[in-house]
Amino acid sequence: MNTHADQDGGIRVTDAEPGIDFLNQVPFQSIYATLIEHACERLRVALGPRYGKAAVTAVLSNLVGGLPEGAEWSDLRRQLEAGDTSALEDADIDWQDIAADLAGLFIYARHGDTRSLDLDASRAEIEGYLVQFRSMVADLGLKAALGPCIVYLTENLAAAEARWAIDNGRSVVSDQLAALAAVKPKTVANLIASGQIASDGDGRVPAAEALRYLERRKGFVRSRWQDLVPPRPPTLDEEAVPSLGEQVFVPVDGEGNPFLPSLARPGRDGRPRYAIGPKDQPEYVEDYWEALRRLASMATPRWRRPPVSGKGGWSLVSAQDGWRRFARADLDRMVEADLSPEVLPG
Repeated sequence: MNTHADQDGGIRVTDAEPGIDFLNQVPFQSIYATLIEHACERLRVALGPRYGKAAVTAVLSNLVGGLPEGAEWSDLRRQLEAGDTSALEDADIDWQDIAADLAGLFIYARHGDTRSLDLDASRAEIEGYLVQFRSMVADLGLKAALGPCIVYLTENLAAAEARWAIDNGRSVVSDQLAALAAVKPKTVANLIASGQIASDGDGRVPAAEALRYLERRKGFVRSRWQDLVPPRPPTLDEEAVPSLGEQVFVPVDGEGNPFLPSLARPGRDGRPRYAIGPKDQPEYVEDYWEALRRLASMATPRWRRPPVSGKGGWSLVSAQDGWRRFARADLDRMVEADLSPEVLPG
């Protein structure tokens, strides 16, 4: 983890990589100063001069820890009502705390991380960011107030939407994939048109294909909110995987690629199967959960996967990087997505 939660649930950005990226790349103080000004103006207009002033003062007194010596709340309120946010620069405001949700969205979008260690809490945290910022970017008044700075919300939201779709085994909208890859939408559109990125009939990119493209992009970071666990796998009997419910352990190869439902390969009869086991004694299993159970019983789990670069043949890999914990519900969704027409090859 590269951020930590304070007692009030805010994110305190540390000097670790994601935090530094946020501090350096997002003008969060300017964004939230504008949002404060915009909120104050809305209150004044909605409630009128009498109650609007009282409401604005109440908001400011909760956001601002203190004013410079000699300054008055009424002065700050009047400046904000006039569209002047310069007075906020001298006020005692914890900008990192106010911008905690934007920092959380950025860190998930760009680094695949969350502030929560529990899977359910992490999932709820991510979904909360998506709901919150979808509403924000859909607000026409807020978009007008932020002007060019709205791009910091829209681009990071689009990247987070793409990452969340991939994390859950769902296909990705091309524009959102472009945001996550940090390229122009036209670039991804051209790659789809030329067949370099496979897409379904609706122009969406299957999760496995999106991930293969992203792994070729310099600077892309795989999602890590699922948590890596120690290399020794749990002991699984025949019924263990289906009964785990909330959490399932999945082997991870030396390049950090987990054994996911998208690794089924169609045979000559067209039925997808998972190729597992050593090279001289391969096993072909149609059911993902059965394949996972057999891998867990092997001294060294081995399976075949397609090339990350998209070129060359399938290769045999082994669990060199331990086991990663996934939510059973997420893997179930990936299984369903992998069996749907949008993911199965021709």
